[in-house]
Amino acid sequence: MNEVKALILCNSPIAIPGIKEFLFYNKVAAIATTRRNKEMQHILGQLLKDTGVPLLQFDNKDYKEQLTGAIREYDVNVGLLMTFPFIITKEILELPAKGFINFHYGLLPGCRGPQPILRHLLNNDKEAGITVHKVDEGIDTGPIIMQEKITIEETDTYGILQSKLAFLAAKQATNLLKILSYGQIIPAIPQNEEKAVYYEMPGATELTINWNKMPAREIVRMANACNPWNKGAGTSINDWGIGITEAELAGSYEGKEKEPGTIIACDITKGLLVKTVDDKLLRINIVYTNEGYFSGSRLASFGIEVDMIFK
Repeated sequence: MNEVKALILCNSPIAIPGIKEFLFYNKVAAIATTRRNKEMQHILGQLLKDTGVPLLQFDNKDYKEQLTGAIREYDVNVGLLMTFPFIITKEILELPAKGFINFHYGLLPGCRGPQPILRHLLNNDKEAGITVHKVDEGIDTGPIIMQEKITIEETDTYGILQSKLAFLAAKQATNLLKILSYGQIIPAIPQNEEKAVYYEMPGATELTINWNKMPAREIVRMANACNPWNKGAGTSINDWGIGITEAELAGSYEGKEKEPGTIIACDITKGLLVKTVDDKLLRINIVYTNEGYFSGSRLASFGIEVDMIFK
């Protein structure tokens, strides 16, 4: 059996279930997060209490020197990336005997980039998943060690899907531990570059509802994708910015011809109903504003009325 001394680099709570697996089997040499991420420092500090595992903090200016020093100081033989934002250079990739391995919380090669969970939802994909792959000099391009898929449910929000993938990653972490412990060579399959798609971090336009083009189901999916990330799908009414965090289909619209985005009802009985471009009624259940989170019908108290139009 081979000794495993992992340096885990992470920057999001999604990594915690996977980290716990490595801690349970006592295979962690050290854990590092970014110096600016106070939330992760607190979470990891509590997790590592009484374990003897050091918690390191890296910053963008000198992380290469910090990372190189940590690998040597703690005799690290494998690096694990779990949502780490800094690029690992070729020289550093070659330092651990077993290299670096990335947990990508999306399906490769078709969903490369910094926000795979969001992209799977925005793309209306049927499946999401975890891809564990070797790290090379590209971004999300290394050979795949293992991959597991799950079905995206209609009711999955960003937060719900993130939780599902976090616990799926824990399962993959256990499987990876077996591979690292019993094999000198880590089996992996090159990615199919013909199917590769890289997605940049989305801009505001991509997260804003286009009432004149987007059918009701697409709006629901965008609201789910942006909940809680981005505090909802963006829209506005009377120049008032609003994030829609929860919406659902509420039947067909059969009244007089009205523009997409027109408010059909806004009261406590019917809720906030809006006509969509495909002649459906969209019930907006929860919204975010600078004033706070509210039920859709609560917008009536801010002067929002029937026949006003979301833009």
